[in-house]
Amino acid sequence: MDLLWSLLSITCLFLQLEGCTRVIKPNTVVVDVDMTLNTPSPCRNVKLQCGEHGPSVYWQRKKQKIGKGSELTIHVDEFLDAGNFTCHNDNGDILNHTLVLIQVTKNDRGEHPKQILQEISDQIYIKCETKNYSGVFECSWNLNMNPNTVQILIEAHRSNSSISCTVHDQDKSRAVCHELTYCPFQEELEKVGFNLHAIDGPRFENYSSEFFLADIVKPEKVQIHKKDEGDKKVVVSWEYPQSWDHPHSYFPLTFEVKALKNKHNCDHEVRSDPRTPNHKVPHKGSYHFFTEETSLQLNHSTKKYVFCVRAKDMYCNSPWSEWSAICSKKLRIKKQRNENRDRKKNSKHSDVLCMPSL
Repeated sequence: MDLLWSLLSITCLFLQLEGCTRVIKPNTVVVDVDMTLNTPSPCRNVKLQCGEHGPSVYWQRKKQKIGKGSELTIHVDEFLDAGNFTCHNDNGDILNHTLVLIQVTKNDRGEHPKQILQEISDQIYIKCETKNYSGVFECSWNLNMNPNTVQILIEAHRSNSSISCTVHDQDKSRAVCHELTYCPFQEELEKVGFNLHAIDGPRFENYSSEFFLADIVKPEKVQIHKKDEGDKKVVVSWEYPQSWDHPHSYFPLTFEVKALKNKHNCDHEVRSDPRTPNHKVPHKGSYHFFTEETSLQLNHSTKKYVFCVRAKDMYCNSPWSEWSAICSKKLRIKKQRNENRDRKKNSKHSDVLCMPSL
């Protein structure tokens, strides 16, 4: 009961400090600190309450006594001033504790500097994707710090919805979330809010992202097949990913298709022909077009081509899947010049882009 009263008193106390100090979880307080020189801040003096009254109560930090009484005021200027504060009775028993963390609001690098997570692109630190409309999505990030020293707290929310998230225990660089009440047949009217709290020692940093699931849906790789029909004719077909939603008529995909010479990979750009907006006429021996169909017939020798296919939701501006590729034969890969000439003659393996031919 005393611990509950103490926790509630701490919460109420910090809510009175104009938002510069807040409780992020039980017994953990974040203080916003402007670390530019000679900058006064109302957050630099922080009061901690033990919840127990009496002159026998004392406070410790790093096993050092730092004050007496049920209330302690600390001055927070830098990371050395933060840490875990405990209050004790005269027998030495711990009555309560408060972990004080610092979030830097400004320093010589600018406002809200970040250093726990790596920046993916301009002010973007988190990447979220889902492979279908099941309500399950995954968010990932890259740590600048040792995962063993970092604590990650995740919370996702949307009004009138329940979203649970689990952080990957080992590398702490991704989380899987499930919106239990998500319905794929209803239009999304509100974005999902994804918040990440990163703690490294006394340093606290907050990261956030907002998105509609329809904007982050990225299908899994399509399955691709090839069938030789003789007379230099080949039929390439592909299937919707097994994880994609049904019915396909309600969740249609559009496909990008390339037929490239073997020396190229799937990311090779094929210049569009102004006479063919859909790129169906080959340009210098390569094909590139978009289609809703799931097969393609070409009247060329398959020995010259790598076939590449990827997919995306037809109606949304969402990411493309990764490329799937298939080729007709194993390609010779050049070895390093210092390898034995006889070994070089006999060395062959499949191009990394291609699945085995069928």
